[in-house]
Amino acid sequence: MSEEFREILKLRARGPTHLGELDPTMCERAMELILAGEATPAQIGGFLLVGRAVGDTAAETAGYTRPMRSLTRKMEAPSGPPTVTVTGGFDGKLRTSNVGAAASIVAAAAGGRTLLLGCEGTPPKAGRTFFDTLRVLGISVPQSLEGTEISLAERGFAATSVEHYLPELHALLPLRWEIARRTVLSVAEKLVSPLTDTRLMVGVTHRPFLRTIAETLILLGVEHALVYQAIEGSDEAPLDGSSSLFRVREGSIEEFTVAPESLRLPRSTKAHIPWNGRQDELEGLRAIFENSGSPEARALILYNAALRLWMGDEDARSGVEDHIDRARDALESGAALRILEEPLSAVASG
Repeated sequence: MSEEFREILKLRARGPTHLGELDPTMCERAMELILAGEATPAQIGGFLLVGRAVGDTAAETAGYTRPMRSLTRKMEAPSGPPTVTVTGGFDGKLRTSNVGAAASIVAAAAGGRTLLLGCEGTPPKAGRTFFDTLRVLGISVPQSLEGTEISLAERGFAATSVEHYLPELHALLPLRWEIARRTVLSVAEKLVSPLTDTRLMVGVTHRPFLRTIAETLILLGVEHALVYQAIEGSDEAPLDGSSSLFRVREGSIEEFTVAPESLRLPRSTKAHIPWNGRQDELEGLRAIFENSGSPEARALILYNAALRLWMGDEDARSGVEDHIDRARDALESGAALRILEEPLSAVASG
C-alpha cells in the first residue's frame, strides 16, 4: 500500500460538505502513482469513483492527463500535411455501425493524414471499435508504432492501440472492469497521442463535457483540436444540424454547429447506420466505396472525412464546406477504394 497515495485519497474522499476541487498538482501526482503501479486496486478504485461523483474540472483533468502524456511512447510523423489524431469512445459501440474508419480512409485518399487511436475490451461497454471495422475491410490492426509510421507515410492513415503507446494505462483494464463505471481515465485516454506534433479530434458522448474537454486541451498546450458530440461517444460526428462542435485554436474556443444543407448533404444520424452484423457492415461500406449504397451513410462518411481534412488544413480561413468536394472526389474517383486494395509493407500490417 502506498502511504503517499493514502494521504491523497484522504484529501479526495472528505465528507460531503468538504468535497470539491482537488489541487491539479495533487491530481498529477496521483496519476503518476497509479501508472507506476504504486497504488493498490482498492486505493485506485476509491479515488476514481469519488472523483466521478464530485466531477472533474478542466484543471483537474489536465493534471490527470499530463503523466499519461509524459509516459506515451513517441513516433515520428511523416512529412507533409499535419497528421490529425482521432479519438472517441474507447469502449466501442453497441447499436450502430462504425463509419469513422471509412471516413479516415476517404480523408487519406483526399490527401489528408489521420491516426486512429483506441483500445479493445474497454469497460463499461467493450463494444465494437473501429478496429473491428477495419478488420472487416481486410486491414490488419492494431498496428505497432513502427507499423503506424509506415502506414501513415504510405496510406495516409493508421490505427494503433493504447497497448502499444501507453502500456501502463492498458494494464489498468482489469481494474477498470471491477470499478464498472466510467471515470476520469475514460476522458484522459482520449487526450494523448504518440505524435507530439498533431491535431486532435475528440468525440464525446455528453454535451456538457465538450467545453470542459476543450478547456483541458488548452491547459495542456494543444493548439489545434476539435471536440464534438459523437454517435455513441465514438469518433463520428452526426450530421443532424444540432450536434455541437468546439474548435480549439491557439488558446481560444469557438462553438458551432454545421447545417447539412450548407454541405449539400442529407441529414444523417445514428438511425441511418444500424448494426446488423459483420456481413451487412462489409456490404454497406463496400457499396459506398463503390459509389452506391445508403445516401445517408455516405453523407456521414463524407462529413466526417471533411472534418478530418479541415482539421489538417493549414489555412485558418477554410471551413468544413471547403473540404466536402475533396472527400466526394476521393470516393467518386475510386481513390478511397484503391487504398483498401493496395498492399502495405509487411511490417506495417503485422
